Parts: sequence; C-alpha cells; structure tokens
Amino acid sequence: MITENKKYVLFSPVGTHDPIGVPLNNKPSEGSMLHIIRHYKPEAVYLYITKELNYHDDRYKNAIKKFYPECKVYNIISNIDEDDVNNYDIFMPDFKKYINKLHKKYQDHEILLNISSGTPQMKSSLILEVISSSIKLIPIQVSTPTKKKNFEDHFNDEDLDKIDESNENIINRCSKVEVLSFKRSKLQSQIESLVKNYEYSAALEILKGDESSLDLFKKELSLYLEHCIYRSNSQFKMAKKIFSSNNIKVIDYSNNDTVREFFEYFYIMKIKQSKGLLSDFILRITPFITKLLFYYLNNVCELDIKKYINISANKTRFIKRDLIEQHNKELLHFLDEIYKPSEFRDTFLNFNTLIDIALFYHRQFDKNIFYGKNIDINKYKSIYSIFRHFAQIEKERNRVAHTMIDMDENCMIKNFHINSYDVLCKCQALLCKILNYNRDYFVYDEINKEIFNLLQKIN
Repeated sequence: MITENKKYVLFSPVGTHDPIGVPLNNKPSEGSMLHIIRHYKPEAVYLYITKELNYHDDRYKNAIKKFYPECKVYNIISNIDEDDVNNYDIFMPDFKKYINKLHKKYQDHEILLNISSGTPQMKSSLILEVISSSIKLIPIQVSTPTKKKNFEDHFNDEDLDKIDESNENIINRCSKVEVLSFKRSKLQSQIESLVKNYEYSAALEILKGDESSLDLFKKELSLYLEHCIYRSNSQFKMAKKIFSSNNIKVIDYSNNDTVREFFEYFYIMKIKQSKGLLSDFILRITPFITKLLFYYLNNVCELDIKKYINISANKTRFIKRDLIEQHNKELLHFLDEIYKPSEFRDTFLNFNTLIDIALFYHRQFDKNIFYGKNIDINKYKSIYSIFRHFAQIEKERNRVAHTMIDMDENCMIKNFHINSYDVLCKCQALLCKILNYNRDYFVYDEINKEIFNLLQKIN
C-alpha cells in the first residue's frame, strides 16, 4: 500500500528490459524500474549498472527524466567483471555498501528495492539483504502487464515515445514481496535464545536495532524486555511502572514489600548462578542471608531483636551493647563469652553477630526456655542449621574477597567446599521454610512464557 505522505528512495539494478518492458497492444510498455517510479514517486533513484549494460551515456537517466523530471537520478557503475555476474555472492558487498549509504543520507525516507530488474543473482542478493539487514527495506516486485516474460532486446529512444499509456499499462503492477516472514523468523530465533538465558538487554538491543521490528512484532514485546532489564537490576519500581502504565499485570509473588524484596533478590541470584556469573553470585549471598536471618528472628520467631538495634543518621543499623544490656543481660553475657578475651562491642548489623544471637536462642530452646510466640522448635533448629552452614561459607568468602580470584565452579568448590547450585538450593530452602516459597516457581520463567507467546504473534 502506497502512502502519500511517505518519502521514498529507490535502489534499482538495471536489467535488459529497463526501461522498456514487454509489448502491450503492439506498443512497448514501461519496465519495472520506470513502473516503480511512476507509482511510488521516489525523491531519488540509484541505478546499479553492470559493465554489460553500461553504454557510457545517460540513457537510463534520460529515460527517467523524460517521464519524471523531478526525480533525482544517480548511476552506480559496477566494477564486477561480466564473467562473475552469475556468482550469487558477488553482488552482496556492493549492495550492502550502497544501501547503507542511502540509509545514512535519507534517514527519513523508506528505501525501496527493485527486485524485478537485473539478473537472478542480483534479485536473490537484494532479497537476502532485506532478510539480514537491520535497515528497514521494502522489496518491490513488478509483474508484466501481459503476465508474460519480458523480452530482452535493448531499447532505443523511439521506444520511449511509443510506451503504451493505456489503463492496462499504468495500472499498479507493484507488490511488496512477503520475505519479511523469513526475517521475522531470524529475529524470533535470536531473541528466544537470548531470553532463555535471561539476556534481556541483548534481546532488546537486537529488537530495537532492527528498523522493521515494529512491523514484525507486537509493541508489548519491547515492554516486557524493558521490564525484565529493570527488574533484574533490582529496579523493581521502574519495572512495575513500565507494566502499570501500559495496563500490563505485574507478575509478583507477594504484595508485601519486605517479603517481595527477598524473592526479587533471590531471583537475581538464580540468574547470576545459571549464567555462571559466580563472582556476582557470591557477593549477593551475604546481604541475602543477613536480611533473611534478621527477618526470621524478628518477625517469624517474634524475638523482637530489633530492640537491640539503633539506626544512625545515615540509615546504618548498629547492634548496640547498651541496648542488649538493657533488654537481655543473659544474651550480653553470652556474647561476651564468645568475644573473649575482649568483650562484645557495638557493631553494624551483620550476619556473624546475628548467627551468634541465633545460637543463644537455639541453646535456650534446648533448655525449654521459650522466648518467642507460636514457634516450631524443630523447624527453628532445621532453619538454624542451614544458616549455620552459611556461617562457614561466610568465613571463606571474607578471605576470598580480599584476593583477586576469577571465580568459577572449580574455584568455588576449592574455596567453599560446595558448588554454586547447592548454595542456591540452600537459599531456596530458607525461603521455603521461612516464607513458604514454592520451590518450582521462578518469576522470570513465567515472564519468559509471555515473551515467547508475543514472539509468536504477528503485529
């Protein structure tokens, strides 16, 4: 469909039937190149002329100017030897180079490609360029007015004056070739592969880097990819805004902000582990288990250990000696014993101190001294044992953190005596026991299903 307010530029090989086509009513008809110009009225035409059809004059330009004087015409004289024109690969570099130049020069124009003129090799090369290029290209096929093959005689000026202007000739015989389905399949395959590996930034770059993608896929596809980019970078508010402002339901595991933070953090850890980004994965373990242990002791066990915490002006949380002494002298005595020959001093909220506090309550439970409310002692012991294992990992992590090590699975096993997958499973086990997490649920796999569905839909 030709849109009047669009601007076009035409790239056209010259064939033996340009600018004259098959006879119609005993008169010459216009060839493919002239016919495209008649109906699309491009601002400029770039003619690709082989040595065989180069007569060292302006016959093609003159033919166009005779009928369409306002059209700018440029000749591209090919250096390809006549013996090589049957090579299917020979034209690709030339076509790519000149099409890229047109794209830079005519950025607000649509580029038309005449795939009816020239040799079969030229036509195939142009179609392959449509499929492989990131530039939006429109391949135009022109049928003959008699639906028969064009003759291959060379034209002369007298033929131009004899061109049949009847309705049979000037009726639009142009059609856009539906090769974009091949391009769509290529892009779909690339995006699917990247999304399966949670490479959302790379997938969006491919999608936005191709000018024709807006015509090939639903607009929601880019929104889902942008959502995942923000979400996997811990920018949940921005990720949520992208969906909510476009009336897309946010896939979420919990409406509780504090609880959701654990899940979102764990999801990112899972992505890091699955992609083998173990240095990033290791760095995320400490804040995850620290916050989760604090949450468990304070909110689930209802031990109210936040009463030992003081928050500074810069929002840093400190475990204070005087607050522990004020609320639980027995706990302070226990901590002083651990910190001998020194004593427990004020410290920022950290996993090692929390696990020591958890040990104190663990021993109290063994003595049937009940501090919390509605607590399952056996469940507490099971959870505590997992946290205790992380205490050993933390010691090794602190040592490794001060050395320049490119972390891989072998290095992980050597230093932590456990592989990354088992670490992830322990994190997941804590979520299952503390927050009733469904171990089979992974939000990015749910989102990926929606992305794969969108990739199947044609815009």
